[in-house]
Amino acid sequence: MSLPSLSALRAFEAAARLGSFKAAAEALHLSPTAVSHHVRGLEEQLGVSLFVRRTRAIAPTEAGLQLSQAATRAFSELETAVATLRDNENRLTVSATPAFATLWLAPRIDAFEKRYPDLRVRLLSSTETVDMTRDREVDIAIRYSAATTDADEGDVLVRESVAAFASPAYLAAGMSIETADRLATRWPASRLAPIDWPAWQAQAGVGPLDDARLRTFAHEQEVVQAALAGKGIALVSELLVRDMVDRGWLVAWRPDIRISGHAYRLITGPLNRHTRRVQRFTSWLQDALADD
Repeated sequence: MSLPSLSALRAFEAAARLGSFKAAAEALHLSPTAVSHHVRGLEEQLGVSLFVRRTRAIAPTEAGLQLSQAATRAFSELETAVATLRDNENRLTVSATPAFATLWLAPRIDAFEKRYPDLRVRLLSSTETVDMTRDREVDIAIRYSAATTDADEGDVLVRESVAAFASPAYLAAGMSIETADRLATRWPASRLAPIDWPAWQAQAGVGPLDDARLRTFAHEQEVVQAALAGKGIALVSELLVRDMVDRGWLVAWRPDIRISGHAYRLITGPLNRHTRRVQRFTSWLQDALADD
């Protein structure tokens, strides 16, 4: 048997819940006659009486009570689902690598939300591969990978360069690279070419250095924090520390020496790629990176 019309079920549910056709009509912005017509049609389709009709009131029959309870639950769930969808339309979930999320994106989120006050960004940090066709929770993923044009890995947002930075107080001591403490990231084994102090030394024409003065960290943001604390000279992405350099918290050391890094890529799913919220964030992100 086909389901009754949604309008008829809605009119019936309101009448059963509110106890009268008049109250249901007011709640649904219909006439009492229209509500009565919907209910009568529903009774005819189901072949049962849903209400005991009295002079000034109605009361659900046993069948009516059973249907009204099911209808109330169903409409409540539908209303919750619709409200959630509307809330999700105003929320943008961005998954970014921890360093990019912490050092570049988080300090700038408020600029995006000021431009688009109807949108709120939920930021997740992860390096895991994300399948945008299956993971519907994430709207946009920003990942670090080789600076190629492989479309399967997303669109290149920005290609980075890597240089050495330290706090002004640390550099004031005037130490040479041979006597300075060096800070770097312990990159996990991957297909990406390493970006490390030996690569910097080769470009700078500096020979072997004492490994005892090299301190490594698991994440790039930890390297930056150590440099801010005056613990040494950090080899990090220029993009990620640009704000700190502008504020005078970090200073480039041997700025003539730069190593070509890899790229940050933008990955979107086929279903949400053309949504307004994703297009707005993508445009803002590209403009903000271009300004940097």
